[in-house]
Amino acid sequence: MIPANILGLGWACTPAGLKAMEELAKLEEERGNPAYGGIGGKERVASNEMCTFLILNISSLQLIPVNMIAYRQQYGSVNPAGIIAPAIAATFVSTMVAVVYCKVKDRKRKEKYNI
Repeated sequence: MIPANILGLGWACTPAGLKAMEELAKLEEERGNPAYGGIGGKERVASNEMCTFLILNISSLQLIPVNMIAYRQQYGSVNPAGIIAPAIAATFVSTMVAVVYCKVKDRKRKEKYNI
């Protein structure tokens, strides 16, 4: 999944991502995490690993944005690969923000549930 995201082909790893999320859900149920079961078992809260996986997948650091280069070439751009440096910078920032966000939310969750 990571190579597909790095190449800007995040859509290609959707089936694998869904399977990974199912496995993470099974892991949380096996752990017996009270936060995952919710109060009375009616409400389920995603685990830290689930949130981190999802956010990192969404922010997806891209080294070669293949789709954008193809679109730019299709519409007659003089330099279709000129988007590479800005794409690396933008996706690097989004990934770093995602990591910081996950760490902050994890800390708040630990305080709330006294973990």
